[in-house]
Amino acid sequence: MFPSLLVLIIVAVAVAGTPAFVENEAYASGQLGAGPFQTYNSSAFRPVQWNYAQTSAETTPGLIFIAPLGSDSGQVGGCIYNQDGTLVYDAAEYGISMSFYKVTYKEADHLLMWTGNIALSGYGYGHYLLLNTSYDVVANFTTTLSDTLADFHDGQLFGDTAMMTVYPIQGMNLSSYGGASDGWIINSGFQQVSVESGEEIFAWQALDHVDPSECYADPGTTGSSFKNPWDFFHINAVSKDDSGNFLISSRHCHTVYYINGDSGDIIWRMGGKNSSFTMSNGTDFQWQHDARWRGKSRISLFDNAATHGEMDAEYSRGLLLELDTESMVVNLVTEYIPYNRTASVSQGNVQILDNDTGAAVIGWGFQPWFSQHTGDGQIQWAVQLVSSMFKHVDRAYLFNWTATPSAAPSISVSSSSPVVVYATWNGATEIASWELLGSSTSSPQDRISLSVVPKTDFETALTYDGEATYTYFQVAALNSANEHIGYSDFARAIY
Repeated sequence: MFPSLLVLIIVAVAVAGTPAFVENEAYASGQLGAGPFQTYNSSAFRPVQWNYAQTSAETTPGLIFIAPLGSDSGQVGGCIYNQDGTLVYDAAEYGISMSFYKVTYKEADHLLMWTGNIALSGYGYGHYLLLNTSYDVVANFTTTLSDTLADFHDGQLFGDTAMMTVYPIQGMNLSSYGGASDGWIINSGFQQVSVESGEEIFAWQALDHVDPSECYADPGTTGSSFKNPWDFFHINAVSKDDSGNFLISSRHCHTVYYINGDSGDIIWRMGGKNSSFTMSNGTDFQWQHDARWRGKSRISLFDNAATHGEMDAEYSRGLLLELDTESMVVNLVTEYIPYNRTASVSQGNVQILDNDTGAAVIGWGFQPWFSQHTGDGQIQWAVQLVSSMFKHVDRAYLFNWTATPSAAPSISVSSSSPVVVYATWNGATEIASWELLGSSTSSPQDRISLSVVPKTDFETALTYDGEATYTYFQVAALNSANEHIGYSDFARAIY
């Protein structure tokens, strides 16, 4: 259990850096504002404040990776949190980052994130960045398909290559589908490239293999111009398996496609109007996201069951499905139900933590929630992020992550008496305590150790009330072995 906040600030939406609230009615009802966020003295970061609606004494070790998007929060972009809601790393410098998660590249842990611009129609144009465990950018890559930059919906690594979704626009006669004869359509697909060179390895686009009649999203008022194209397919997931084939998800066709990695031909369809499988009870899905292989015969996905203006079910679900490719039947293994039992009209993900047990973390997309579930679907804990729908959590992940930033720790010195020195080190995971050092000159040779205090949060306050007067202060981070792992610059005291 995480400690509840005993004293609430009702008017302000900013709260001093603090662990997550627990069952906080003021937060849930919006009395703290639509998007409460944390603040610090030594950093300008304003990450979203959590509220646990349900907690559990049993948790899976690891850190939470999310990238909130929307207007009702202090900021957008990727963040890593401890499970008590305290910040570990804030990637606000990179801006909007719908994709933000841990990957393996060259046999080492890295962060993969997308950064770019988002179109109002719900796709993007940008680049993917790879950051190492020092948070240095080691690769920057994108798509070149039809001269179109990479979309945010999915970027996945396969060895030293990357698959990215892409949304090229082209002219097309749409009269057969209820659109304009001189219309415009998004021919979305994916491209696999070398991470280092950017050279294309494989590319696939929907119109070469899928007729727009398979889609459930009619042109309506779209398709009339290049700036307002018809998005008939809406690819939102791509991954490559050890057989060399690709698994992709089309939201607007309600279909998961298995693609031949040599020819690009469709091997089978799951769901939609032309499903290759019989969908058994509880396995139908609509407007889905994040289809992934989970072993040789299981697939997980996020069943939105809704889109803007249409509700196909009472609530969205995470699904774990079993595919019998001999009898061509899909069976339900597990469904994961949201804490607030509502439908998420866009976004969402399912991270299976253990393929054997089916334990999962679910990001509820347009509904600003994420939760962990047992293998039989029961909720272990559930977190609410803001009280309005103007903040989204496209995806949520739980990963083990160890990092020591190449950048130095940050420091801020108060002008109060006694002096309070605030210390942060964005992204550092191995800090056990902070040492406060004083100096009469801005020279490390002259510094004197004043105190050592345990790390308490993303930001730790160190108080000096000794008799000697120091012109400069510095902080040093120590690990659990009491070793110095980083030093801040000196900061001048103002008396």
